[in-house]
Amino acid sequence: MPADTPILELREVSTEFRVGGKWYPAVRRVSLSVAKNETLAIVGESGSGKSVTALSILRLMPETGARQGGGEILLEGQNLSKLSEKQMSRLRGNAIAMIFQEPMTSLNPTMRIGDQIAEAVRQHRKLGWEEARKIALDVLEEVKIPAAKKRFNDYPHQFSGGMRQRVMIAIALACKPKVLLADEPTTALDVTIQAQILTLLDDLKNAYGMSVVFITHNLGVVAQIADRVAVMYGGEIVELADVNSLFAHPEHPYTEALLRAMPRVDSDAAVLEPIPGSVPAITAMPAGCAFAARCPLREPICEAQHPPLAELPGSGHQVRCFVRARQAKGQA
Repeated sequence: MPADTPILELREVSTEFRVGGKWYPAVRRVSLSVAKNETLAIVGESGSGKSVTALSILRLMPETGARQGGGEILLEGQNLSKLSEKQMSRLRGNAIAMIFQEPMTSLNPTMRIGDQIAEAVRQHRKLGWEEARKIALDVLEEVKIPAAKKRFNDYPHQFSGGMRQRVMIAIALACKPKVLLADEPTTALDVTIQAQILTLLDDLKNAYGMSVVFITHNLGVVAQIADRVAVMYGGEIVELADVNSLFAHPEHPYTEALLRAMPRVDSDAAVLEPIPGSVPAITAMPAGCAFAARCPLREPICEAQHPPLAELPGSGHQVRCFVRARQAKGQA
């Protein structure tokens, strides 16, 4: 595989849900790429399609009521859409793994945590329980579980939220995946534990040389861990840029609104600016720009035509906005 080939690539991927007898896209023609050892953050409000995108990559959507509506998902050039379920099960947790949002509902409450990690190892490696448990203990120590050997036989309810999240990370990393999908892994944690988990993930990413797709609605987290950022709204990418460019010069009105709604330690603003309205339902997606109804810059063309994801001259930014694309061309 050529050195510049992305380790993970999405090409025009759509995922549809069946509602009232009709199919509606929840993810709409999303194209993304992730390089080796890169962290790509996907941000947006609840209902923007972030988690559905991650579940679509792993083909974990329910068989009834959901389907892939088109596009290709490539892992090191291999099209995952064409693999059988048996072939996909060999990849999940092995070449590509996922950390889910809520560890208490993801861990088996009836199994000791050491055995849950060892089970993940045995699923993909032809090892006995004794050797798998040894690997599990090593991973527990790697994710900095205090007194890991003593806690190995504890149950999930005996761990705090932060420690359970570390166990989830250990399960995901037990087979040293090439790509890690992290779906809001710090949402339910306080800021101190959140910082520890983010630092841990970054250290492990560099140690393993893996790529990370980090899904979050917290822009503060994005600034800390991401190399590039994809902003999602209404099931599609509305802005794509490297992290420094995005925070210094956000281009899409939605990204600007998200940043204004974020509390900042370097600002004396007494009141945050909420974004009026809400993300449109997939059954009521407008024909034009999905953000038009909430956008202060909207023009008649925004409500009549769907804007393409256009690259702005000289900036490296991609933005889905008629107004900003026209302004950038005028300045070029």
